[in-house]
Amino acid sequence: MDFNIREKIRNGYSLDLGKLIEDCFEIYKKTYLIAGLGFLIVAISAFVLYAFLGATLIGVSSLSDWAIQMESMQHEVGFIIGNFVITILFSTLIAPLNAGFLKLCLLAKRNQELNLGVIFEYYKSKYLKDILIGAVIIALTSMVISTVFQFIPLSIAGFFIKLIGVLIQILIGVFTILFVPLVIFANENYSEALQNSIRLVAKKPFHIILALLVATIGAFLGIIGLCIGVFFTFPIYTAMVFSIYDNIVGVEAYNVLDEIGQIEE
Repeated sequence: MDFNIREKIRNGYSLDLGKLIEDCFEIYKKTYLIAGLGFLIVAISAFVLYAFLGATLIGVSSLSDWAIQMESMQHEVGFIIGNFVITILFSTLIAPLNAGFLKLCLLAKRNQELNLGVIFEYYKSKYLKDILIGAVIIALTSMVISTVFQFIPLSIAGFFIKLIGVLIQILIGVFTILFVPLVIFANENYSEALQNSIRLVAKKPFHIILALLVATIGAFLGIIGLCIGVFFTFPIYTAMVFSIYDNIVGVEAYNVLDEIGQIEE
């Protein structure tokens, strides 16, 4: 484990919300066009894949009833297994892209050239295995919790219990928010990155939750712009994740030498 990270886990760290927002906005201003285009491409590709799977499984004429059928099928074993498979598939596809968006933020911070290819470079990176394994662990944990709470009968008490399940899933996302940055910037394996992300976030959970909430609100402001604008405001969330990591751990130690051998030919 990096000495700096060990010290932050042991002794804690200071985190200023105002500085986080300022740093986040500075990164966002430099990346929103490239990152927004990347998010748009990814969203279109995901939609096409999702529509194809839906059309293949239940037929094009039934797509309008997708939500109704999901509600009636959600307790069936086949549906649960299929849901697990699709969730893991999408998690493994999205996780390397998340790393690419974070790398884009790093380049923006250093005023280096930005290009769309950076977003996809972690699909052939030496970090790919750790990114994928960690993403699968997080997705499976969240899915297991979701599935367990899904069997609770709908009632007033059941509603609040299910709400607790949703909150637990959100907390899983929050406490693992530093997983990918720790892998690609601190060169940690998936096990170290998951554990250290939880330990670091546990030092300042409320500050980090508030920062992510601000970024989430900012991200969805793009819906006002005829919905498509959300693709160009959503990068503010990634910029906030990068800023949180940078303010806690720092990316100063990550330099060009760290990139030698990063991309596997």
